Amino acid sequence: MTGNVLNLVKNIPGNRLWLVFLRVGISSVAIIHFAALQGDFKDLFSQDSFVSPDIAEALKNHLLPSVYSISHLTSKIMGIGYHAILLTVRIVYPLALLSLLAGFLTRFSALLCLLLQLLILNSMDLYTYGADVFTTIGLFYCLVFPVGEDISVDCLLFKKPAITTHLNKFLLIFRVHVCLIYFFSGFEKLLGYTWRNGESIWKMVHAYNVLPSVDLDFLARTPLFLIAGWLVIALEMLYPLFISITKTRRLWLWLVVTFHVAIAFFMGLYFFSAIMIVFNLAAYYMPYIGKSNDEIAPELYL
Repeated sequence: MTGNVLNLVKNIPGNRLWLVFLRVGISSVAIIHFAALQGDFKDLFSQDSFVSPDIAEALKNHLLPSVYSISHLTSKIMGIGYHAILLTVRIVYPLALLSLLAGFLTRFSALLCLLLQLLILNSMDLYTYGADVFTTIGLFYCLVFPVGEDISVDCLLFKKPAITTHLNKFLLIFRVHVCLIYFFSGFEKLLGYTWRNGESIWKMVHAYNVLPSVDLDFLARTPLFLIAGWLVIALEMLYPLFISITKTRRLWLWLVVTFHVAIAFFMGLYFFSAIMIVFNLAAYYMPYIGKSNDEIAPELYL
């Protein structure tokens, strides 16, 4: 069985395999992330939540709907209240993610996931962070890119020929976006003094109590944290350059992946780190997996 799967993967061109990985990776992380919210779901979304929905509504983006705004409308028209709308979203969203993961009605599933995820985010605006934003980006690309062409229920049911045009252009668009994310993340850190003086690295190691039994105070007067802060800035701002050079691509890729593993370990930002690792591997690892240089289109070397 394992051999058959490996052969199937190897037979998929590199410029389509990354699309499969993007679909599976984004939907898997989103499913686990949503499952992790269930223990606090009542405190975040119900009418007895930490911040009452009618109060939180005043702070939300009114260009996008929320569970409260939809329920306010449906209660007047159809008598369907807040809890019914919330329950519907709570059930349909993970089902749509599972459908996207399996590649069943892929584009429709991606659209449904994206709309419901935006609805959820606008309903918990006070509690969102980077992982939610990048999940939105990932779901958007699952909608606009042909991510259901291989290893999907769609390709088994409909047996349509896979799209072979513009694939390298899709990859180029995705790579440019990832490069911009890292460059401006590093540039923002450069503007703030806490990364330049090492304070942010110090806080990352200490403030989240991941290593309570390890005392690192003896390093306070060393330049270690200052150097680490500048290394992070350099890692991110130089990402577009060194990830695009063939000889340095693998090194930079694994440095960035290691950086995100450290963020997950020290800061507990597991889902943010997972999404960013999916982005990196999809853009700069999966297109080359199992392929020799002769099999890779020149455009993939950007």
